[in-house]
Formats: sequence, C-alpha cells, structure tokens
Amino acid sequence: MTIFYPVPELMLLPRARFIQIINTAHALARAGAAVKLITGRSSCLEGLVPQEALLNHYGLSPHPNLEIVFLPMVRGRVSIGMVFNSALMWYLWRQDKKDGVIFVRHLKTARFLLRMRGLYQMPVVFEAHEIFHLTTENTRKRQRMARWERSVYAGIGAVVTITERLRADLVTMFSLCNIHSITIPDAVRGDMFEATLAYGKRRHGYIFYAGGFYRWKGIDLLIEAMGRLPGETLVVAGGGQGLKRLCELRGLADSMGLGQRVNFVGQLSHTEVLKYMMEAKIAVVPNLAESVSMYSSPLKMFEYMASGCPIVASDIPGIREILTDGKDAVFFTPGDVQSLSSALRTLIDNPDVAEKMAAAGQALVKNFTYEKRAERIIDFLGVTFYN
Repeated sequence: MTIFYPVPELMLLPRARFIQIINTAHALARAGAAVKLITGRSSCLEGLVPQEALLNHYGLSPHPNLEIVFLPMVRGRVSIGMVFNSALMWYLWRQDKKDGVIFVRHLKTARFLLRMRGLYQMPVVFEAHEIFHLTTENTRKRQRMARWERSVYAGIGAVVTITERLRADLVTMFSLCNIHSITIPDAVRGDMFEATLAYGKRRHGYIFYAGGFYRWKGIDLLIEAMGRLPGETLVVAGGGQGLKRLCELRGLADSMGLGQRVNFVGQLSHTEVLKYMMEAKIAVVPNLAESVSMYSSPLKMFEYMASGCPIVASDIPGIREILTDGKDAVFFTPGDVQSLSSALRTLIDNPDVAEKMAAAGQALVKNFTYEKRAERIIDFLGVTFYN
C-alpha cells in the first residue's frame, strides 16, 4: 500500500499538528506502508538535504519507506493554496496509483482533491480533527465552511476521527452511515518512555502548561486559578495568536500580582518542551467546553502521560474518552476556576496520589503510541479499500 499524505504548509513551525503528522507518517513507514509525505518547500532547508533536515528537526531518522516530497507554495501573486494544489495534482498524476490511498486532514485540500479525482483515481481518506463550520461566529464564513464540509463528506472514501464524540456527530450531521469511519486518537512516541524519570525522583518544581493561547484552550482560567494557589509557580510553554494575545495573558497575570509566579517561556522546540515536562509536578489540560475543544484529543495530554507527569484535566468528551477521573487524572468542571484550583490542590497536597496517577497515566499511554496508531490506520485502509 502507498499512502500519499499531502500537507499544504511549511512543517518547520512548532505546531502540534506537524508533530502528529510527521510522527504518523514515519510510523506508517515503519509499519510497512510506502509513504509519500507531500509538503511545502521552506527556504530554511536550503543548503541541506531537505528530507533529512526536516526529519532531524523532529528527532526522526530517514526510513526507506518514507519519502518527503517538497512542492512549491508561492509563486508571484498567485495564492499559496493554488500553487500547492496545482503542483500536487501534477505530482499525483505521474505516480503509480496501484494500491494507492490519499490521506489528508486539510479541508480545502480534500475538497480540491475530490473535485479533481478523475485525474488520479485513488480513494481519498479524510482525517477529521474538528467540525470546521462550528469554529466561527461569522455567519457567511460559517455557511461557506458548512458547504465545503458537506461536499467533502459527500464524496470522501472513508473518515478517520481523533475522538469518538467527533465521529458520532459527523455521522449524524453529514449522514455518514454508509461511509466507512473509525476513531483513532492522537498518540505519543514510544521512545519518550525511555527518557523518563520516576515521579518520586524528580525536582517537582512547577505546574506546567504547553500548547496554544487560543481562548478555548483555557489558559486564562489557569492563570486565574494560580491566584488561589499561593507559593506555586506556573510555567507556560507555547504561543500562537501573536504578540497581542501574549500581552493580554501577561497583563492578566500582572493584574493579579502573579508576575513573578507565571513564567512564559515562549515557543520552544519539541525537545525543550519535553525537558520541561520531566521536571513538572503537575501538567494541566484546561480546555473550555466549546465547539473546537469538545472534539479535541490534545497531543500534549498523551505526552504528559508518557513523561510520567500527573494530570489535571478539563472534564470534556475527548479527554474523558482517554482518561479516568481519580485513576490517571483529576478532572475539573470546564470553565470553573474554583474547581480547577481545587483539582490542582488535590495533587499538590497529596504527592503519593500524584505519584500513583502519574504511574497509571504512563501505563495507559503505552496503548497510544504512534506505532499502534499506524497499525490501526493501515488495517483500516486495507480492509476498507483492498480486501
């Protein structure tokens, strides 16, 4: 089986989706599929062997089953998407299409591929991470996104979702009863377990958050909760939404007198983020109960577990599908600052409970490695299209 995996972006930016994409592609190759990861060409790779440079950026080694194909994304005043899609279609048209499957998670690219499928004649599988038209309050944009989603789900060959709640809602909303679909959550690299210190041997210096600064991520709530935890320190790794959003969060911390106890360390490499996890006393997934968040399977949640860090998490469907309150995490009511601070206090005041939950989470996440994710994807594609 050959899996063509188009990604119409430059994959050197520190974003969770790129970590998931390249690790999934690499694991698919190791599991025996021939993988063509098709992405945008970056000037950062000039003077280097591009494939090895990109893999090295994510701590991966070349594999004979994995080829990274770099396509142009900008040419003059032509739109980025148009340039990439035109190059993608030319590339696919020239490939051997026997036992080929196109695996895509970008809605616009999926829509384009389905409109042009007569030229390449391969099944297209859509990996869904959200319901796009529910992510905006702009009426015209919402209507446009809904049309696009209807057109994609009407013509797609199969659907992979990251949470069961998302799969169920897609089946109902877009009448997918006759389309093959499966839930395969996010994952973590198996080699993370090798570098982990036992919880009892750590410094336990701070409460830790890694991720974006989107409001639905709940970082504002987490800062507010720190006001109820005197003497504790919060380390925040990540970013997104620009300098204005960072200034808002810094302003919130300063207005509460928390400037010395909330440390923003910026957008770090994946390796640096993992180092911070290894010294944290608690890791937090503070998502709000909003449309995007309701379907989320946070990549950092799996990495928190693999690093042996006890978790305080928002009680929302995508998280509840993986974690169990009181066993491998402490849940709190989404959006409730008192509930969040109480959950944090439970683990701060009970290090023996924290240690047991850290061990339980680490044992659980061994069922969610990229190797196992790749095996499930290959089995699903094989049964759906080639049995």
